[in-house]
Amino acid sequence: MHCKSFKLATINNSISQSCTPSSYSNNHSEMDSNSSLDRETRNKDDEEDLQTPDSDGVKRKSTSGATSQASQAKRILPTRSEMWEHFTRKKEDRDRCLCNYCQKDFSCLTTSGTSNLKKHHEICKNYKAWSAGQVDKQDVINKEGKLKKAKFTDTMFREATNEMLVLGQLPLAFVESVAWRHFCNKANYTPHSRRSLTKDIVKLYVEKKEALKKWFSCNKQRVSITTDIWVSQTTCASYMVVSVHFTDEFWRLNKLIIGFKHITDHKGQTIASVLLECLAEWGIEKVFCITVDNASANSSALRKFHSAFALVFDQAFVLDGEFLHLRCSSHIINLIFRDGMAEIDHSVSAIRNAISYVRSHTNRLRSFECKVDSGKITRGSLPFDVKTRWNST
Repeated sequence: MHCKSFKLATINNSISQSCTPSSYSNNHSEMDSNSSLDRETRNKDDEEDLQTPDSDGVKRKSTSGATSQASQAKRILPTRSEMWEHFTRKKEDRDRCLCNYCQKDFSCLTTSGTSNLKKHHEICKNYKAWSAGQVDKQDVINKEGKLKKAKFTDTMFREATNEMLVLGQLPLAFVESVAWRHFCNKANYTPHSRRSLTKDIVKLYVEKKEALKKWFSCNKQRVSITTDIWVSQTTCASYMVVSVHFTDEFWRLNKLIIGFKHITDHKGQTIASVLLECLAEWGIEKVFCITVDNASANSSALRKFHSAFALVFDQAFVLDGEFLHLRCSSHIINLIFRDGMAEIDHSVSAIRNAISYVRSHTNRLRSFECKVDSGKITRGSLPFDVKTRWNST
Protein backbone atom coordinates (compact mmCIF):
# COMPACT_ATOMS: atom_id res chain seq x y z
CA MET A 1 0.00 0.00 0.00
CA HIS A 2 2.72 2.40 0.92
CA CYS A 3 4.50 1.65 -2.36
CA LYS A 4 1.33 2.27 -4.41
CA SER A 5 0.55 5.52 -2.62
CA PHE A 6 4.12 6.69 -3.13
CA LYS A 7 3.93 6.04 -6.91
CA LEU A 8 0.59 7.88 -7.23
CA ALA A 9 1.98 10.88 -5.40
CA THR A 10 5.04 10.94 -7.63
CA ILE A 11 2.87 10.84 -10.82
CA ASN A 12 0.56 13.62 -9.56
CA ASN A 13 3.53 15.78 -8.71
CA SER A 14 5.04 15.39 -12.15
CA ILE A 15 1.71 16.15 -13.80
CA SER A 16 1.27 19.29 -11.73
CA GLN A 17 4.77 20.50 -12.58
CA SER A 18 4.25 19.94 -16.29
CA CYS A 19 1.01 21.93 -16.19
CA THR A 20 2.54 25.06 -14.66
CA PRO A 21 2.77 28.26 -16.84
CA SER A 22 6.53 28.28 -16.81
CA SER A 23 6.77 24.79 -18.07
CA TYR A 24 4.12 25.48 -20.71
CA SER A 25 6.00 28.50 -22.03
CA ASN A 26 9.26 26.63 -22.11
CA ASN A 27 7.72 23.79 -24.03
CA HIS A 28 5.97 26.20 -26.42
CA SER A 29 9.18 28.11 -27.10
CA GLU A 30 10.98 24.92 -27.83
CA MET A 31 8.22 23.95 -30.29
CA ASP A 32 8.36 27.36 -31.99
CA SER A 33 12.09 27.20 -32.36
CA ASN A 34 11.85 23.77 -33.82
CA SER A 35 9.09 24.84 -36.24
CA SER A 36 11.03 27.92 -37.34
CA LEU A 37 14.06 25.79 -38.01
CA ASP A 38 11.91 23.47 -40.03
CA ARG A 39 10.49 26.39 -42.07
CA GLU A 40 13.93 27.84 -42.79
CA THR A 41 15.12 24.42 -43.85
CA ARG A 42 12.13 24.02 -46.17
CA ASN A 43 12.64 27.51 -47.67
CA LYS A 44 16.25 26.79 -48.41
CA ASP A 45 15.30 23.53 -49.98
CA ASP A 46 12.69 25.31 -52.10
CA GLU A 47 15.22 27.93 -53.21
CA GLU A 48 17.67 25.22 -54.09
CA ASP A 49 14.94 23.50 -56.08
CA LEU A 50 14.01 26.74 -57.87
CA GLN A 51 17.58 27.85 -58.58
CA THR A 52 19.76 24.90 -59.44
CA PRO A 53 23.11 25.28 -61.17
CA ASP A 54 23.18 24.05 -64.73
CA SER A 55 26.07 22.46 -66.54
CA ASP A 56 27.73 25.88 -67.05
CA GLY A 57 27.44 26.83 -63.41
CA VAL A 58 24.76 29.48 -64.07
CA LYS A 59 21.68 29.43 -61.94
CA ARG A 60 18.39 28.91 -63.73
CA LYS A 61 15.23 30.65 -62.64
CA SER A 62 11.96 28.80 -62.47
CA THR A 63 9.86 28.65 -65.61
CA SER A 64 6.73 29.92 -63.91
CA GLY A 65 8.50 33.01 -62.60
CA ALA A 66 9.94 33.90 -66.02
CA THR A 67 6.55 33.49 -67.65
CA SER A 68 4.88 35.77 -65.14
CA GLN A 69 7.57 38.44 -65.55
CA ALA A 70 7.31 38.28 -69.34
CA SER A 71 3.55 38.63 -69.21
CA GLN A 72 3.89 41.61 -66.86
CA ALA A 73 6.45 43.25 -69.19
CA LYS A 74 4.29 42.80 -72.31
CA ARG A 75 1.13 44.06 -70.72
CA ILE A 76 0.76 47.75 -71.65
CA LEU A 77 -2.54 49.38 -70.86
CA PRO A 78 -4.12 51.43 -73.69
CA THR A 79 -4.16 55.18 -73.27
CA ARG A 80 -7.49 56.88 -72.67
CA SER A 81 -6.58 60.55 -72.49
CA GLU A 82 -6.89 62.68 -75.61
CA MET A 83 -3.53 64.24 -74.77
CA TRP A 84 -1.76 61.21 -76.23
CA GLU A 85 -2.74 62.42 -79.67
CA HIS A 86 -0.23 65.24 -79.14
CA PHE A 87 2.46 63.47 -77.05
CA THR A 88 4.60 60.36 -77.66
CA ARG A 89 6.23 58.14 -75.04
CA LYS A 90 9.93 57.43 -75.28
CA LYS A 91 10.91 53.91 -76.26
CA GLU A 92 13.77 53.72 -73.78
CA ASP A 93 11.74 55.18 -70.88
CA ARG A 94 7.97 54.98 -70.94
CA ASP A 95 7.74 57.29 -67.94
CA ARG A 96 8.94 60.17 -70.15
CA CYS A 97 7.26 61.60 -73.25
CA LEU A 98 7.87 64.24 -75.93
CA CYS A 99 5.57 66.92 -77.32
CA ASN A 100 4.88 66.25 -80.99
CA TYR A 101 5.19 69.95 -81.84
CA CYS A 102 8.02 71.46 -79.78
CA GLN A 103 9.79 68.19 -78.76
CA LYS A 104 9.94 69.15 -75.07
CA ASP A 105 10.47 66.38 -72.50
CA PHE A 106 7.84 65.72 -69.80
CA SER A 107 7.19 63.19 -67.07
CA CYS A 108 4.26 60.87 -67.74
CA LEU A 109 3.99 58.42 -64.85
CA THR A 110 0.85 56.32 -65.00
CA THR A 111 0.08 57.22 -61.39
CA SER A 112 0.35 60.97 -61.96
CA GLY A 113 -2.17 61.49 -64.78
CA THR A 114 -1.81 63.89 -67.72
CA SER A 115 -2.54 67.24 -66.09
CA ASN A 116 0.99 68.52 -66.75
CA LEU A 117 0.67 67.54 -70.42
CA LYS A 118 -2.64 69.34 -70.72
CA LYS A 119 -1.18 72.54 -69.24
CA HIS A 120 1.66 72.53 -71.74
CA HIS A 121 -0.74 71.71 -74.60
CA GLU A 122 -2.74 74.85 -73.83
CA ILE A 123 0.30 77.14 -74.03
CA CYS A 124 2.39 75.38 -76.70
CA LYS A 125 3.15 77.96 -79.40
CA ASN A 126 4.10 75.37 -82.00
CA TYR A 127 0.75 73.61 -81.56
CA LYS A 128 -1.12 76.90 -81.93
CA ALA A 129 0.75 77.64 -85.16
CA TRP A 130 0.01 74.16 -86.49
CA SER A 131 -3.69 74.29 -85.57
CA ALA A 132 -4.06 77.71 -87.17
CA GLY A 133 -2.79 76.26 -90.45
CA GLN A 134 -5.31 73.41 -90.30
CA VAL A 135 -8.35 75.66 -90.14
CA ASP A 136 -9.82 76.97 -93.41
CA LYS A 137 -10.20 80.59 -92.43
CA GLN A 138 -9.13 82.38 -95.59
CA ASP A 139 -11.25 82.32 -98.74
CA VAL A 140 -10.37 83.33 -102.29
CA ILE A 141 -12.45 84.24 -105.34
CA ASN A 142 -12.58 81.83 -108.28
CA LYS A 143 -13.17 82.65 -111.95
CA GLU A 144 -16.94 82.58 -111.52
CA GLY A 145 -16.75 85.26 -108.80
CA LYS A 146 -17.61 82.86 -105.99
CA LEU A 147 -15.75 82.20 -102.77
CA LYS A 148 -13.77 79.01 -102.33
CA LYS A 149 -11.42 77.63 -99.69
CA ALA A 150 -7.79 78.63 -100.00
CA LYS A 151 -6.45 75.46 -98.40
CA PHE A 152 -5.21 72.85 -100.90
CA THR A 153 -6.31 69.37 -99.80
CA ASP A 154 -5.23 65.93 -101.09
CA THR A 155 -8.56 65.58 -102.92
CA MET A 156 -8.01 68.85 -104.75
CA PHE A 157 -4.45 67.78 -105.64
CA ARG A 158 -5.74 64.53 -107.12
CA GLU A 159 -8.40 66.32 -109.17
CA ALA A 160 -5.82 68.83 -110.41
CA THR A 161 -3.55 65.95 -111.47
CA ASN A 162 -6.34 64.33 -113.49
CA GLU A 163 -7.23 67.61 -115.18
CA MET A 164 -3.56 68.35 -115.95
CA LEU A 165 -3.14 65.08 -117.84
CA VAL A 166 -6.36 65.67 -119.82
CA LEU A 167 -5.63 69.29 -120.74
CA GLY A 168 -1.95 68.65 -121.45
CA GLN A 169 -2.72 65.45 -123.40
CA LEU A 170 -0.09 63.60 -121.37
CA PRO A 171 0.17 59.79 -121.29
CA LEU A 172 -1.35 57.94 -118.34
CA ALA A 173 2.06 56.51 -117.45
CA PHE A 174 3.20 60.03 -116.52
CA VAL A 175 1.91 59.58 -112.95
CA GLU A 176 4.28 56.63 -112.50
CA SER A 177 7.34 58.48 -113.82
CA VAL A 178 10.30 59.40 -111.64
CA ALA A 179 9.79 63.12 -112.27
CA TRP A 180 6.19 63.14 -111.08
CA ARG A 181 6.96 61.03 -108.01
CA HIS A 182 9.79 63.40 -107.14
CA PHE A 183 7.41 66.35 -107.42
CA CYS A 184 4.81 64.62 -105.22
CA ASN A 185 7.47 63.80 -102.66
CA LYS A 186 8.42 67.48 -102.45
CA ALA A 187 4.75 68.42 -102.17
CA ASN A 188 4.19 65.78 -99.44
CA TYR A 189 1.54 63.99 -101.50
CA THR A 190 1.17 60.28 -102.29
CA PRO A 191 0.52 59.92 -106.05
CA HIS A 192 -2.20 57.58 -107.26
CA SER A 193 -1.57 54.80 -109.74
CA ARG A 194 -2.26 54.74 -113.48
CA ARG A 195 -5.25 52.43 -113.00
CA SER A 196 -6.79 54.81 -110.47
CA LEU A 197 -6.07 57.70 -112.84
CA THR A 198 -7.93 55.93 -115.65
CA LYS A 199 -10.97 55.40 -113.45
CA ASP A 200 -10.89 59.02 -112.30
CA ILE A 201 -10.69 60.37 -115.86
CA VAL A 202 -13.57 58.20 -117.07
CA LYS A 203 -15.62 59.25 -114.05
CA LEU A 204 -14.71 62.89 -114.69
CA TYR A 205 -15.79 62.58 -118.33
CA VAL A 206 -19.15 61.08 -117.40
CA GLU A 207 -19.78 63.74 -114.73
CA LYS A 208 -18.82 66.64 -117.01
CA LYS A 209 -20.89 65.26 -119.86
CA GLU A 210 -23.98 64.89 -117.69
CA ALA A 211 -23.51 68.39 -116.27
CA LEU A 212 -23.20 69.91 -119.75
CA LYS A 213 -26.22 67.99 -120.99
CA LYS A 214 -28.22 69.32 -118.09
CA TRP A 215 -26.93 72.83 -118.75
CA PHE A 216 -27.90 72.69 -122.45
CA SER A 217 -31.35 71.31 -121.67
CA CYS A 218 -32.04 73.95 -119.01
CA ASN A 219 -30.67 77.02 -120.83
CA LYS A 220 -31.71 76.09 -124.37
CA GLN A 221 -28.41 77.54 -125.54
CA ARG A 222 -28.00 78.35 -129.22
CA VAL A 223 -24.64 77.19 -130.58
CA SER A 224 -22.46 77.45 -133.65
CA ILE A 225 -20.98 74.26 -135.10
CA THR A 226 -17.71 73.49 -136.87
CA THR A 227 -16.93 70.12 -138.39
CA ASP A 228 -14.26 68.54 -140.54
CA ILE A 229 -13.10 65.13 -141.74
CA TRP A 230 -9.53 63.92 -141.67
CA VAL A 231 -7.88 60.66 -142.68
CA SER A 232 -5.33 58.87 -140.52
CA GLN A 233 -2.00 58.42 -142.32
CA THR A 234 -1.32 55.17 -140.46
CA THR A 235 -4.60 53.28 -140.78
CA CYS A 236 -6.25 55.32 -143.58
CA ALA A 237 -9.41 55.45 -141.43
CA SER A 238 -11.70 58.48 -141.71
CA TYR A 239 -12.80 60.43 -138.63
CA MET A 240 -15.30 63.25 -138.28
CA VAL A 241 -14.99 65.82 -135.49
CA VAL A 242 -17.95 67.96 -134.39
CA SER A 243 -17.32 71.04 -132.19
CA VAL A 244 -19.77 73.57 -130.77
CA HIS A 245 -19.05 77.20 -129.80
CA PHE A 246 -21.21 79.22 -127.39
CA THR A 247 -21.06 82.00 -124.80
CA ASP A 248 -21.89 81.30 -121.17
CA GLU A 249 -23.61 83.50 -118.58
CA PHE A 250 -20.38 85.47 -118.05
CA TRP A 251 -20.07 86.22 -121.80
CA ARG A 252 -17.05 83.99 -122.23
CA LEU A 253 -16.58 82.10 -125.48
CA ASN A 254 -16.47 78.33 -124.93
CA LYS A 255 -15.52 75.49 -127.26
CA LEU A 256 -16.70 71.92 -126.75
CA ILE A 257 -16.06 68.77 -128.80
CA ILE A 258 -19.31 66.83 -128.78
CA GLY A 259 -18.41 64.15 -131.30
CA PHE A 260 -15.40 62.24 -132.58
CA LYS A 261 -16.89 59.66 -134.90
CA HIS A 262 -15.45 57.03 -137.21
CA ILE A 263 -17.13 57.17 -140.62
CA THR A 264 -16.93 54.86 -143.60
CA ASP A 265 -17.25 57.46 -146.41
CA HIS A 266 -17.32 61.21 -147.07
CA LYS A 267 -20.84 61.38 -148.52
CA GLY A 268 -23.30 64.11 -147.63
CA GLN A 269 -25.83 61.71 -146.11
CA THR A 270 -23.21 60.32 -143.74
CA ILE A 271 -22.14 63.80 -142.60
CA ALA A 272 -25.74 64.90 -142.02
CA SER A 273 -26.52 61.74 -140.00
CA VAL A 274 -23.52 62.24 -137.72
CA LEU A 275 -24.50 65.88 -137.08
CA LEU A 276 -28.07 64.94 -136.17
CA GLU A 277 -26.88 62.16 -133.91
CA CYS A 278 -24.49 64.40 -131.97
CA LEU A 279 -27.03 67.18 -131.45
CA ALA A 280 -29.65 64.70 -130.25
CA GLU A 281 -27.20 63.09 -127.84
CA TRP A 282 -26.39 66.42 -126.18
CA GLY A 283 -29.92 67.81 -126.27
CA ILE A 284 -29.03 70.82 -128.44
CA GLU A 285 -32.09 72.33 -130.13
CA LYS A 286 -30.90 75.68 -131.52
CA VAL A 287 -28.15 76.33 -134.08
CA PHE A 288 -26.72 79.59 -135.43
CA CYS A 289 -24.54 78.34 -138.25
CA ILE A 290 -22.34 75.43 -139.33
CA THR A 291 -18.82 76.18 -140.59
CA VAL A 292 -17.29 73.70 -143.08
CA ASP A 293 -14.77 73.80 -145.91
CA ASN A 294 -15.58 74.14 -149.60
CA ALA A 295 -15.99 70.44 -150.37
CA SER A 296 -19.05 69.66 -152.48
CA ALA A 297 -20.11 66.90 -150.05
CA ASN A 298 -20.50 69.50 -147.28
CA SER A 299 -23.01 71.53 -149.29
CA SER A 300 -25.11 68.41 -149.88
CA ALA A 301 -24.81 67.42 -146.20
CA LEU A 302 -26.03 70.81 -144.90
CA ARG A 303 -29.05 70.82 -147.21
CA LYS A 304 -30.13 67.43 -145.84
CA PHE A 305 -29.38 68.51 -142.30
CA HIS A 306 -31.46 71.69 -142.67
CA SER A 307 -34.52 69.83 -143.89
CA ALA A 308 -34.30 67.13 -141.19
CA PHE A 309 -33.47 69.37 -138.20
CA ALA A 310 -36.20 71.91 -139.04
CA LEU A 311 -38.83 69.18 -138.59
CA VAL A 312 -37.60 68.31 -135.11
CA PHE A 313 -37.61 71.80 -133.52
CA ASP A 314 -39.60 74.90 -134.41
CA GLN A 315 -37.01 77.57 -133.58
CA ALA A 316 -33.98 75.56 -134.61
CA PHE A 317 -32.50 78.21 -136.98
CA VAL A 318 -32.14 81.96 -137.25
CA LEU A 319 -33.93 83.49 -140.24
CA ASP A 320 -35.08 80.02 -141.23
CA GLY A 321 -31.50 78.86 -141.77
CA GLU A 322 -30.71 81.39 -144.50
CA PHE A 323 -27.14 81.77 -143.20
CA LEU A 324 -26.76 78.26 -141.83
CA HIS A 325 -24.00 77.21 -144.23
CA LEU A 326 -20.84 79.24 -143.48
CA ARG A 327 -17.75 78.43 -145.50
CA CYS A 328 -14.40 78.45 -143.69
CA SER A 329 -12.61 81.70 -144.55
CA SER A 330 -9.21 80.29 -143.59
CA HIS A 331 -9.67 77.43 -146.00
CA ILE A 332 -10.63 79.87 -148.77
CA ILE A 333 -7.58 82.09 -148.11
CA ASN A 334 -5.36 79.00 -148.13
CA LEU A 335 -6.70 77.99 -151.52
CA ILE A 336 -6.08 81.52 -152.87
CA PHE A 337 -2.53 81.53 -151.52
CA ARG A 338 -1.74 78.12 -152.96
CA ASP A 339 -2.97 79.27 -156.37
CA GLY A 340 -0.77 82.37 -156.13
CA MET A 341 2.28 80.37 -155.09
CA ALA A 342 1.78 78.14 -158.11
CA GLU A 343 2.91 81.07 -160.30
CA ILE A 344 6.35 81.07 -158.67
CA ASP A 345 6.50 77.38 -157.92
CA HIS A 346 9.68 76.89 -159.96
CA SER A 347 11.59 79.37 -157.75
CA VAL A 348 10.24 77.79 -154.55
CA SER A 349 11.13 74.34 -155.84
CA ALA A 350 14.71 75.44 -156.60
CA ILE A 351 15.17 76.76 -153.06
CA ARG A 352 13.61 73.63 -151.60
CA ASN A 353 15.95 71.39 -153.62
CA ALA A 354 18.98 73.40 -152.52
CA ILE A 355 18.07 73.08 -148.85
CA SER A 356 17.42 69.38 -149.30
CA TYR A 357 20.85 68.95 -150.95
CA VAL A 358 22.69 70.68 -148.09
CA ARG A 359 20.81 68.86 -145.36
CA SER A 360 21.17 65.43 -146.97
CA HIS A 361 24.75 64.88 -145.63
CA THR A 362 26.64 66.09 -142.57
CA ASN A 363 29.79 66.97 -144.55
CA ARG A 364 27.77 69.21 -146.87
CA LEU A 365 26.12 70.90 -143.93
CA ARG A 366 29.51 71.43 -142.23
CA SER A 367 30.99 72.86 -145.42
CA PHE A 368 28.01 75.20 -145.81
CA GLU A 369 28.47 76.46 -142.25
CA CYS A 370 32.17 77.14 -142.90
CA LYS A 371 31.31 79.18 -146.01
CA VAL A 372 28.79 81.19 -143.99
CA ASP A 373 31.29 81.86 -141.20
CA SER A 374 34.09 82.83 -143.59
CA GLY A 375 31.82 85.19 -145.51
CA LYS A 376 30.47 86.67 -142.24
CA ILE A 377 26.92 86.02 -143.36
CA THR A 378 24.14 86.12 -140.80
CA ARG A 379 21.73 83.24 -141.19
CA GLY A 380 19.35 81.07 -139.26
CA SER A 381 18.63 77.38 -139.69
CA LEU A 382 17.70 75.59 -142.92
CA PRO A 383 14.15 74.33 -142.36
CA PHE A 384 11.80 72.94 -144.96
CA ASP A 385 8.63 74.83 -145.72
CA VAL A 386 5.26 73.72 -144.29
CA LYS A 387 2.27 73.81 -146.63
CA THR A 388 -0.16 74.87 -143.92
CA ARG A 389 2.16 77.67 -142.68
CA TRP A 390 2.53 80.41 -145.20
CA ASN A 391 5.33 82.24 -143.35
CA SER A 392 7.58 79.17 -143.64
CA THR A 393 7.92 79.55 -147.42
